[in-house]
Amino acid sequence: MTEWKALPDDLPSDVRLLLTDLRTLKIRSGLSLAALAERTPYSKSSWERYLNGKTLPPRQAVTVLGKLLDAEPARLAALWELAKAATHDQQAGSGRAAQAAPSEAAADLTAATAPTPSASGTEATASSGDTVAPRTPVATTGDAGRRRPLRNVRLLWAGALVLTVVVLGTFAVLMNGDSSARTARAAVSATDTAGRQLDVNCFADRCAGKDPKEAGCGGDAWTSAMTKVQQVYVELRYSEACRAAWARISWGRPGDIARVVGPGNSAHQNKVHYDTDTYSAMLAAPTPSAVRACAVLTSGRHGCTGPGGSQRLTEPPNPPVPSLSATQPRSTGPSRSGTG
Repeated sequence: MTEWKALPDDLPSDVRLLLTDLRTLKIRSGLSLAALAERTPYSKSSWERYLNGKTLPPRQAVTVLGKLLDAEPARLAALWELAKAATHDQQAGSGRAAQAAPSEAAADLTAATAPTPSASGTEATASSGDTVAPRTPVATTGDAGRRRPLRNVRLLWAGALVLTVVVLGTFAVLMNGDSSARTARAAVSATDTAGRQLDVNCFADRCAGKDPKEAGCGGDAWTSAMTKVQQVYVELRYSEACRAAWARISWGRPGDIARVVGPGNSAHQNKVHYDTDTYSAMLAAPTPSAVRACAVLTSGRHGCTGPGGSQRLTEPPNPPVPSLSATQPRSTGPSRSGTG
């Protein structure tokens, strides 16, 4: 049985977008709500409320989930800002509907201060026709006579003050929400535009065994793990656009092997044919943490990186230019920067 229900129909579109991303991350991870509760500071019931759209998850919860599942932190932060702004807009709409209540209260106060009509004439006639003596007004002091009007004026000022605070508060929330939303939308638009500019021709499993350069996956590639075996740098390269990873070695020698290893000992490798570097074919990887990069050197030494992380590492320096020899001319093949 699924651990969540369909999202509410009245959920703002930006909140729905955030929750859809979070749900997708959870599905890809294979973790249950109970497993998320064990690995995060939030309980199973809290994750159930967040993912079902009952409550907007706190920013810290989104950040923790992103780190746990190796998601893109900038995108999640931008989506959360949009969702927060949309939630504020929705709440502000409810607040505007409730503004009628203070207005009606002010109208009641105005009606209460209206003068009460006095009896016309100075005499009243009883039903029997007898004449009744005119009523004599009761004398009051000046302070007592002014007390009630003064109190009503104070109430009117209080009502006006309440209306002013409500209007200014609503305006501040809307302005702040609009500013955050514009910033967040720009961030999401930037990441989406960058993704659309990449000309990739495979995704996930369809990238397995393909050359990352020829598949276009090198355009957004970054180093998620790195180590050294003797003098040879070993990198795990990862592409978000292709959801795939590969191994790359530099400062090597002809015959040295770059190998990427995934779940179930699945692997692809390639050797240095000339020059000092090479890269392997790709393995599908939903996150960098699912794979490792290894090197097997002609000297007999070998080693691997740890699983890939979410931090983008600095690439190693360019290798020295190999010396020319009479039997082996300098390679005119592509440089390392062109291999992804």
